[in-house]
Amino acid sequence: MKNTKKIILAFLASSLLSFSSVFAAWIDHFEVNLNPETANVWDALDLTIQAVDKNNTVVNNYEWTILIFSESDPEATLPSALEDNTYTYKASDQWIIKFENAVKFKSSWTQNIHVYDLNDDSVFWVGEVEINKTDEIQNANIEILSPKSWLTIWENKITISWTTQKNHQIKIIINWKNEVKTISDNDWNFEKEITNLIDWENIIEAEVLDSDENIIWKSEKINIKLNKDNLTIKNVKVTPESVNPENSYEIEVIANSKLNTVQVIINDIVTKLEETKDWVYSAKLFAPKKSWTYKIDIKIKDDLGHEKTELWAASLNVKKIELNSAKETTKKQISTKTDKLLINGLKLVELKSKSILTWNTVSWALSYNIYKKYNDWKLELITNTKNTSYEIPVTWDKTKYDFFAVKAVGKTDSWTTYEWNLSDATKVKTGPEIIILFILSLLIWWIFIAIKQKNA
Repeated sequence: MKNTKKIILAFLASSLLSFSSVFAAWIDHFEVNLNPETANVWDALDLTIQAVDKNNTVVNNYEWTILIFSESDPEATLPSALEDNTYTYKASDQWIIKFENAVKFKSSWTQNIHVYDLNDDSVFWVGEVEINKTDEIQNANIEILSPKSWLTIWENKITISWTTQKNHQIKIIINWKNEVKTISDNDWNFEKEITNLIDWENIIEAEVLDSDENIIWKSEKINIKLNKDNLTIKNVKVTPESVNPENSYEIEVIANSKLNTVQVIINDIVTKLEETKDWVYSAKLFAPKKSWTYKIDIKIKDDLGHEKTELWAASLNVKKIELNSAKETTKKQISTKTDKLLINGLKLVELKSKSILTWNTVSWALSYNIYKKYNDWKLELITNTKNTSYEIPVTWDKTKYDFFAVKAVGKTDSWTTYEWNLSDATKVKTGPEIIILFILSLLIWWIFIAIKQKNA
C-alpha cells in the first residue's frame, strides 16, 4: 500500500498545477476493461482503455497522459509500455489503447486497475476482475508448429510459431545463452521473431513459466542451419549429354540441402527433381522428339519461399537421325516389292482457276503426302490424300510458281508407318497469268471499239 499512496500523492500534487477545467467539459471518464473478467493468479490479462464523454462516446481527439495503477494489488504486473505508471495517448492508438497479455495479479480476490487523467483527477475509472487462487498448471506442453527442425535458412532471422498453455510467459533460449521473452495469447499460441543467429547450426528451445517465473515445461530442441551464402546451384550434370529423340537420360543437380522444390525446365516442360541424398537432386527424363540442342534452366526454392533461377545451366543435344541411314534400315523391313512405292508418272494440268497434279497409282501405298518445296529446300507438308491427284487453286493476287512433290506412305512388315522416297519436285503455277492476259486483251478491245465509234 505504501507504493500506491506515493503514486496517488504524486498524482494529486501534479493535478493541482493542471488546468483541469479545460478537459472536464468534454471528457467524462475512462472505460477500463480487463479480459477475461475471471482469471487465475498466473493468467496474463488484456487491458483496454478508452476516453469517453457523458454519452459514453469515444473522444476521438484525446491525446493526453493517463496514470495507471492497481490499488488492490500493488505487486501486480502492469504493461511494460508504461513509464512511471503513465502512458500518453497517440493518434496511432485510434483513441483506444489495448495492452495484450499485459496485466497479472499476484493474489486472489476482486482486483482492480485505476486509470486517471494526469491533468484532471475528476476524469477517472476503475476496472475490476475476479482472480482465483488455484494450483498453477504443472504440465504445459509446447507443440512446435513452425519451423521444423533441420531447416536451412539464408537470412539471419526466423519467426517461430508454437502453441502452449494460454496467457503464460514464454522464455525462448537460443544456443543455450541468448534469451527472449513473449506471452502466449488466448488462442494458446505464441509467435516470435528470432534474430542474430550464428552462421551454421542454431539450437532453439522454449520454456513455459508460471506467475513466479518458475519453469513448468520445456520444449524439445530444434536445430536451424544458417547458410549466409544463400541459395546456390553448385553443379548440373546431364548423362548422356547427347541422346536420340525420345530416349531416356538422367539429370543431377547439386544445390543446398533439404530444399522445398528443385525443378528443371526443358523445352517449356517443368519437371520436379527429388533429393536422392544430401545436396543431390536427380530424375530420369525422356528427350523431346525434335532434334535440337535444348537449354536446361534450373529453379530452386526453400521452405521460406526464397527462390533462385539459373538460366541455361546446362544443355541437352537431341541427335538428328540421318534420313539415308533410316531409309536403309527401314527398307530391310519392307516387303520385297518396295520398289513399287516409288512415285512415277507425275504430271501437271494447268487450268484457268487451278492446277491439277496427278501421278500413277503406287502398289502397297496406303496414302500419299503432298509437300511444298521452298528455295532453301525445306519441305512443308500440305496434306495427306488417298487419291492419286491433288488440286492446287490459283490465287488472285499475282502470278507466281511453287514447287510441289509427293511421297508414298506405306507400312513395314511390323506395321510401322513409313514414308518412301520423295518424287521429283514439279513447278506449279499458283497465280492467274492466263486470266490476267485475257483481261488485258479484253481491255484493249474495249478501247479500240470506243475510238472507232468516236471517229464515226
